[in-house]
Amino acid sequence: MALGTVPRFSIVVPCHGSRAWLRPCLDSVLGQSFTDFEVIGVDDADRDSSGRILEEYAAADPRVQVVHLDENLGLGPTRNAGLKECRGEYVLFLDADDVWQPGSLEAIAARIDSAGRPDIVLFDYERIFWDGRVVRNQRHDAFAREGAGVFTAAERPIFLTFLEVVWNKAYRREFLTRHGFAFTAGFYEDAPWTYSTMLTAERIATLDKVVVHYRQHRTGGNIHATSGRRQWDIFDQYDRVHAFIQSDPELAGWRRFAFDRSLDHILAVLAKPERIDTDDRADFFHAAHAFAKRWKPEGYSTDRTARGFKRWLLIHDDYATYSTLKLSARMLRASTPPKAVGKLLRRGKLDPNLAVYAAYWFKQYACNPRAIFEQAAELAPQVRGVWVIDNDQLSAVPEGVEYVVADSPAYERLLGKATYFISNMNWPKSLVKREGQIHLQTQHGTPLKTMGTDLRHFPRAGQDLDLDELMRQVDRWDYNLSSNRYSSEIWERTYPARFEELEYGYPRNDRLLTATIEDVRAIRAALGFDDSHLVILYAPTFRDGVDSVRLPTGLMDLGGSGIQLDLDRLASAAGEHGRVLVRTHYSLSKAPESHSGRVIDVSRHPRVEDLMLAADVLITDYSSIAFDYANLDRPIMLHVEDQGFYSGRRGTYFDVTDFPPGVVARSAEELFAALRNGTFASPEAAKHRQLYRERFCEFDDGQAAERVVRRVLLGESDVPAVLPPADRSPAPSAYFVHNG
Repeated sequence: MALGTVPRFSIVVPCHGSRAWLRPCLDSVLGQSFTDFEVIGVDDADRDSSGRILEEYAAADPRVQVVHLDENLGLGPTRNAGLKECRGEYVLFLDADDVWQPGSLEAIAARIDSAGRPDIVLFDYERIFWDGRVVRNQRHDAFAREGAGVFTAAERPIFLTFLEVVWNKAYRREFLTRHGFAFTAGFYEDAPWTYSTMLTAERIATLDKVVVHYRQHRTGGNIHATSGRRQWDIFDQYDRVHAFIQSDPELAGWRRFAFDRSLDHILAVLAKPERIDTDDRADFFHAAHAFAKRWKPEGYSTDRTARGFKRWLLIHDDYATYSTLKLSARMLRASTPPKAVGKLLRRGKLDPNLAVYAAYWFKQYACNPRAIFEQAAELAPQVRGVWVIDNDQLSAVPEGVEYVVADSPAYERLLGKATYFISNMNWPKSLVKREGQIHLQTQHGTPLKTMGTDLRHFPRAGQDLDLDELMRQVDRWDYNLSSNRYSSEIWERTYPARFEELEYGYPRNDRLLTATIEDVRAIRAALGFDDSHLVILYAPTFRDGVDSVRLPTGLMDLGGSGIQLDLDRLASAAGEHGRVLVRTHYSLSKAPESHSGRVIDVSRHPRVEDLMLAADVLITDYSSIAFDYANLDRPIMLHVEDQGFYSGRRGTYFDVTDFPPGVVARSAEELFAALRNGTFASPEAAKHRQLYRERFCEFDDGQAAERVVRRVLLGESDVPAVLPPADRSPAPSAYFVHNG
């Protein structure tokens, strides 16, 4: 779009608390086949990095401009701020968690032309749910039945019975400017805007096409998840609607219509416990009665329907009858209490100083839980930590670490008494979380491969995926740990629950930032290496359906090893002083095959962080170990020969060849050549690694475990700030120190 030209469309995208969905939203706009538009992204003083995402898109596409507000103003004023910047012939609004369907702008532009530039073009939408279900607008048939031609709202009132939203319409900007339309502050701001624009428009057209996928959040979003006095804003907004109608005698015929619609909306809000707390319901009902008394049209009477009866109760302030009806309906819907309740009630009081730890489905003493456990011993010694370990994995527990055997009576007692649950996986579905218990999900890697609810798009990887059961387990989470904002977006999107994101870094990576050269040399010596050895850590992931398969209880070993390289040839390519450490995925039991004395299988080594410290070079594929190892600022090589197979079978959140941490080898021969000629450690590879570290090692500064212990176990809100990357000192490579 040339400088100074007027685009066909201006698209206003207000952003607050929407980072998990903002990228799909913007991608759906910028990927439209019709390209004559501008995007006005408005950052409503968002602390969750939406503004940073907007700036990222603006830097990549000149059609995007960003407005940053100095303080959080709410959705209405945020839209107004965007509206002021619009230059387009038509204005559209798109909420940051919704998306457009392909071809939408092209279809809207064509409809504008065929209808002779109407004031408003109204189009269709579908609701899209967290589990992938798509539900059509209930009144969609009105488009085909009554949407032909150009009309006013009075001529086709059916279109004012649609959901009162602003994002299912394109507005001629001159029409908005001439009448001075603006959004009001507070919740339910769509109502005054919808009535005033639709009743004022002289020429309305419709487009019988689904344009918007309107996201239905599992836990509610914004207004839907907010209880308290903010919900009383609905009365102020509908006061504005009725005042607007009464200000114009020509709109007198709309008074009953708007009155009925406003009462129905108020009753719908009253019926939602996530919006109106039980203790506030009577107060809200009486406020609704006062509203009805203000605006009841002369001669008004309710109709003889269930909906009409509820309106009658509001008008007559009969909360006693209303609450009795609600209680009766609730009792009819009540189900039999689960069997676990009796067992739950027999449990004693929680021990406020008891924490239970678990890693990799009770198979290891490792990862983030281990780092937190060891830090807690120093900072919170009053909190007793107990590990859960499978009976056949007891050798993994070091001497002096307290543990219970999974599924034993001691395990059951522990689950009934512990206050803190710290794990890098989901606890078994049989666990019933008690009130007062706190669950911390630490995760065990930055997600490259698809996770959680996103697995539904990959049937082989998501075999036997039970989304409802997964969500029941995720609902236990009070905290979720993240090592970068990239991960936070994915966790919040693919695990739709009410947990608090702790952007503290991964505690297991603290060791990579705090170890000294002496620590590195000691680890290498224990493995039989000195400074002259170029140590390569080869750590591939598994292939879904080939090496391992995902079940609701975790990963099941299919007998594969995940190894994609000839290990003897790899050792040869590493040179005379090269040594290879092979680490297969934790879910696999098959030992890697090698005949070279320079290849060591470290798949059962108890601490992968030590293996990373020992290694001078990492070779992997789609494993999350690349994100962790990048903290060390040492060379990384990716072997992605089967990228097409892997992407189709499991899926990845980005193409690793587009944003690699170093050298990318698309064949074994390429990889061996890069080892032999030294390009794995070239300045070009280092540039890639630096960009990778900036994005994915964002919060890993060596203090993650301390932040977690202080926040979760000690309840402190003032935790150590994350050190800037320039102030961090990753453990050095013994080989590269030795060789200058």
